Amino acid sequence: MISYSHTIGIASDEGRGFMNPVDIVLDSENLIYVISRSLSTLKRVRISVQTIDSEFKHEFANWGTNPGQTIQPTSITIDHLDNIYVSDEFMHNISIFKKDGTFIKRWGEFGNKEGELNRPCGIQIDKENNILIVDHLNSRIQKFDLDGNFIFQFGSFGNTEGKLNYPWGIYVDKNNNIWISDWRNDRIQIFDENGNFLDLFGSSGNEKGEFNRPSDIHISEKGNIYVSDWGNHRIQIFNNDKKWIKTLYGDATISKWAKQFLAVNPEQNELRNKWGNFEEEKRFWQPTSICSDTHGNIFITDSCRQRVQIYKESQENK
Repeated sequence: MISYSHTIGIASDEGRGFMNPVDIVLDSENLIYVISRSLSTLKRVRISVQTIDSEFKHEFANWGTNPGQTIQPTSITIDHLDNIYVSDEFMHNISIFKKDGTFIKRWGEFGNKEGELNRPCGIQIDKENNILIVDHLNSRIQKFDLDGNFIFQFGSFGNTEGKLNYPWGIYVDKNNNIWISDWRNDRIQIFDENGNFLDLFGSSGNEKGEFNRPSDIHISEKGNIYVSDWGNHRIQIFNNDKKWIKTLYGDATISKWAKQFLAVNPEQNELRNKWGNFEEEKRFWQPTSICSDTHGNIFITDSCRQRVQIYKESQENK
């Protein structure tokens, strides 16, 4: 059904490579945009752009509070014109860029009233070209038009059906239904486009179908449901009936960038060989987000290992 392809990444504060990658999106030309969250002391947050074959293009949205800068970028999405939208937890706003990194505008205000935000995280654009935002600390989902005009909201704090507890990731499916990774409730909830509760699955734990702080939800072109089981350091895959079918724990090989680094830094290669824990090196460490392309590639941000692991769904999969 799904097999490992290759890895992109190396620990880097600038240029090619990542530092705590937390979200990923592809544009219409299959260029890959990755948010590097970095450490607050380093002030090296950014969005980097590269190809699936590790050709670095450029970066933008670097650290700062001025227009065109970010402090704690969390999620990224893209519209039909290839404009890039980025949520910032620290500044409680959404910044918009052209695909080349040119800043367009930003909007958003801190608070808990309609249209205000408190640590926005997951963002997705629906079929009507409106933007849905996971309003993390307000435990709700808000819908805006692409200019930031409030449309409606749903959800409130709690653990019963339709209630949310620090939600994080979001996905809008082909029917405009809204899937939410209900982070602290350790479950996935599904709502219709008007915010009416439809279904949920998952519970707390580390067995099949259980979650420990799920951070993202994504449905591939073939209809498989992928969940970033962040606290369990794994990705769980479900069919369209929400039945568990597979768990990924990570299969990373050395990336193209890492090979080039080790070739010119033999002392680092020697240290790596002495360490020798190559099985552990393959594994996910707090995988945060998932996306896919029309070619069956599945992209997973392996946040604490500074890389993106790429898998591929087989053609015969239904």
